[in-house]
Amino acid sequence: MANSIKLEIITPSKRFYRGFVELVIVTTLEGDEGFMYGHSWACKLLDIGELWIQEEGADKDEFRVAAISGGFIDVKDSIIIYTDAVEWAEDIDMERVLSEKAKAEDWLVKHEDDGDPNDVLKAQIAISKAVTRSHVAQGSHRHGR
Repeated sequence: MANSIKLEIITPSKRFYRGFVELVIVTTLEGDEGFMYGHSWACKLLDIGELWIQEEGADKDEFRVAAISGGFIDVKDSIIIYTDAVEWAEDIDMERVLSEKAKAEDWLVKHEDDGDPNDVLKAQIAISKAVTRSHVAQGSHRHGR
């Protein structure tokens, strides 16, 4: 059994997760990165993406998967992830995801050329979040690691 490290995932409204893990994989602005016990100190910005957690004592291919909307990860003697939103795969409402994605895509088609650049960016981010949530809910592109 590998060494474990304490992980906390905190949103503005609640502590989403607290436990001991052997591995955490997140999407940073530089790409996918893994963190585990003994990792050197790190503080990195997170991109919209998948969050993979291998809990203490889990089989080497067993992960809990969530969709995360960005934030940052702070790795010291424990790991803390701060994010605005995070959702376990099994809690994702696909009907809502598809509706939000379609709404953002429709808006973007109508306003991409003449819309406020900030509003265009918000629509693009909404689409990216919806795509990530959809991947996670449907088993993810990393399934079978």
